[in-house]
Amino acid sequence: MDGYVQAVNLWCMKMMCEIKQKLLQPKTGKPIPKTTWGKPQYNVVKEEIQRIELHRGCPWAGTQYHEFCYAPNIKDVNIDYPVPEIVKNQVQILDMNPLARKDILSVIKQLGEIRVNKKVVHYEFVCGIDFRLLTQEHADAMKSSRFLRPRLAWDGPLSDQMKIKDSIKLLLNTGYKREDIMLFMIVNWRIPFTECLRKLEIMKVWGVKVCDCCYDGGYGVAVPEYWSLEEMNAIRKISRKHNQIVLFGIDPQPTINHLEVINVRQ
Repeated sequence: MDGYVQAVNLWCMKMMCEIKQKLLQPKTGKPIPKTTWGKPQYNVVKEEIQRIELHRGCPWAGTQYHEFCYAPNIKDVNIDYPVPEIVKNQVQILDMNPLARKDILSVIKQLGEIRVNKKVVHYEFVCGIDFRLLTQEHADAMKSSRFLRPRLAWDGPLSDQMKIKDSIKLLLNTGYKREDIMLFMIVNWRIPFTECLRKLEIMKVWGVKVCDCCYDGGYGVAVPEYWSLEEMNAIRKISRKHNQIVLFGIDPQPTINHLEVINVRQ
C-alpha cells in the first residue's frame, strides 16, 4: 500500500510540474515571457538594491550547449544601454553575458567612480561571466570597481576544466578569495548527472562554490527532461553540501550524509 501511495504521489508531482512547464515558452528565437527580451532597458529599485541592464545579446545563444539561454543571439539583438542613474549603493547587473559588450571595460571603470550619498557603490554580475571573454584587465577592473561575488559560467562539458581553471586564476590574481568565487552549472540538461558530479569534485579541489541552475525555469517548475527527478533532487542536495564545506572548511551538518543520494539510478 505504501508503495502505491508513493507511486501516486510521484505521478501527481510530475503532472504538476508538466502543467507548470507548459507555461514556459520554448527557445524559438522570439522574446520569452518574464524576461527583459523585447522590453525596454531594465532598471528597477527594490528596497536597498538597484537592478539594472547594460547589454542585451549573447554570442553563444542558441549554439551547442547554449540552447537553454534566455538571451537573444547578438546576430539578432545586440544592444548597449547607457548607464542609468545609480541611486543605490548596492547594484545588481542582470546582463546574460555582460562581457559581450565591446566597451564593457570602460563601463566597469565608469561604475567604479560613481558615489551615492557620498558613499561607494558595490556591484554584482548576477549571471555567469563568460570565461572565453574574461581577461586579466577585466578582472582587475571588476575588483577595483568593487564587484562582489564573481560568478563564472561552466555551462559546457567537463573538458572545459582547464579554461575554467585559468579564469579562476585571473580572479585570484586580482585579489578575489576562492570562497567568494562561484561557478554556474546547468543541471537537468544535456550535460549528464555523472559529469556534473565530476565537475563538483573538481570545484571542491579548487575551493570554489557552485551555483546549480536547473533547466528549465528553476527547480520549482522544471520537469525531468534530460535527467530523472531523482537526479535533480540529488544534485540539489549535493550542491548545497558542497557549498557548506567550501564556505566553512568543515561539514557543519555531519549527520546528513549527502552521498546517500548519488546512486539514484539503482
